Amino acid sequence: MRIYLMRHSETDWNRAGRVQGHTDIHLNYNGMKIAALAGDGMADIPIDLCYTSPLVRAQETAGLILSRNKHYIEKGAITKLDDRLMELNFGVWEGKLSNPALGEIDRTQYHQFFREGKPEFIPEGAEIIDDVIKRTSSFLDDISSRPDYQDKNILVMSHGCAIRCMLRRFSDDPAYFDKPKVLYNCEAEIIEKNDKGELYLSQKDVLYYDESLAEDLYKMT
Repeated sequence: MRIYLMRHSETDWNRAGRVQGHTDIHLNYNGMKIAALAGDGMADIPIDLCYTSPLVRAQETAGLILSRNKHYIEKGAITKLDDRLMELNFGVWEGKLSNPALGEIDRTQYHQFFREGKPEFIPEGAEIIDDVIKRTSSFLDDISSRPDYQDKNILVMSHGCAIRCMLRRFSDDPAYFDKPKVLYNCEAEIIEKNDKGELYLSQKDVLYYDESLAEDLYKMT
C-alpha cells in the first residue's frame, strides 16, 4: 500500500492569505495550472483509487490530476468523497487574513487555538485540533486496514491543517503544533506500510511539478 496524501491546489483565498476552512472556494487559474502540472508529473504512477474531501477545491484538484493518469482512466477507477478529509472548521475566522500580524486575527488567540488537548481559545463555531486528529486518523485507520487495498496506490486529497492533523501520529514532538507547516499547493506526503504492517511516512514534501512553471507559486508556512 502506498498513500499519496496531497494538499489541494491554489484558490484566490490562498493567494490573498485568507482562512478557508469549510468555506467552499473554487481553484483559481493558477491553481488549475498547478494541478494539471502535478497530474503530468504523476501520470506514470498507477493510481488505483482516490479519496477526496468533498470541498470543491479538493475535488477539482483530484479531477485535474486523475484526468492525466492513464492507469486510473483505463481501469475505470473511482473517486470517493469522505467528510473526514475536510479542512478544520475555523468558525468566525473563515474569510479573515490568516497572518495574525495583519491584524484580522488576534496573534495571542491564534497561537492559543492551535493546541492539542484543551485550547485556551476557540473561535466561535470552530472545531478543535483534537477533533480533526480523531476524524483524520479514523479515515487513515479505515483505509489502511482494508485487505483489498494492501496492494493499491491511493491518492488522498485533503487540506493543509487536516493533513497536519493526520500526520500527527508520525511525530513524537510535544510541540508539534507550535511549529506549523502547511504543505504547498499540490505538495504530497507519502505513507506506506512496513514489514510489521505499521504505517510510516516514507517520503516528505514531494512536488510532482516544476515550481518555475507555476505563476508566482504561493507558499504558506
